[in-house]
Amino acid sequence: MSQKVYYNGIFGENHIKLVREIINIVSLDEMFSRIGYSVKTHAHRNLFQIFVLEKGKVELLANNEHFIVEKPSIITIPQSVFHGLEFEPGSKGYLISLSANAVEQMLKFDVEVIYELDTISITEISQKNQLVEDAYNTIHKCVFEYDNALPGKDLALQYLVGMLLLRLYRINNSNQTVIHTLNQNERTVFRNFKKLVQENNSIKKRVEDYSSELGITVAALSQICKAISGKSPKEVILDFLILNIKSTLKNPEFSISEVSYQFDIDDPSYFARLFKQKTGQTPKQYRSNFN
Repeated sequence: MSQKVYYNGIFGENHIKLVREIINIVSLDEMFSRIGYSVKTHAHRNLFQIFVLEKGKVELLANNEHFIVEKPSIITIPQSVFHGLEFEPGSKGYLISLSANAVEQMLKFDVEVIYELDTISITEISQKNQLVEDAYNTIHKCVFEYDNALPGKDLALQYLVGMLLLRLYRINNSNQTVIHTLNQNERTVFRNFKKLVQENNSIKKRVEDYSSELGITVAALSQICKAISGKSPKEVILDFLILNIKSTLKNPEFSISEVSYQFDIDDPSYFARLFKQKTGQTPKQYRSNFN
């Protein structure tokens, strides 16, 4: 049995530079120059990816099936879904990588939207459909903002990513090919777990409490988290809390101690050590980047 390959970044790397910790965009030309036209089967631990094929052809391997995409199309690949790609030489387009945690935070756990986006989808760009045109136009607005150092670039990209996700969600299934993932039940449990983490927003709540609310054992929750994210439940909780802490630190109205207390961390010194351990910066250093 071949070993499952996971990456935290792109191009076979375990890191990725994200603007505003949300988005990375590369052209297919750049991707081909780095790894060639053949992308071996793999999955990304914390990335939601969008391949934009504007010219050429690609063969997509997913769920042990092969799908030939010969027309300009938008292909979405959710977090931790195994896929392989074989591009025709000369193909043109873009690869957009979004932080899966940031996507869920932006959508505020609208379960219906997240569920619809948690599948592989192939949408032809050329069809005469306003919703598809809107999504494609938004993609090009994202590319323009990403490639140019204009004032307010980060805020513009954050807004456009939200619009892009909404417009992808609005495309009716009759206008696209949808490929449901093999472990859909596990992915539903994982989404519900992260929803509970978001609602509680506290470091004090135990993994046992979450598993009890989900109606499963700690062992089962651990297995699901490991399979989808490659992390333990405790690591998933910490990663998501750190993402929310980062967002709160950007608001100068709260002192660093007040941010600590918002997440039920009673010792600001421990809060600073934990934040630096996870991010490489103290809360004060991180805040200075935005002020």
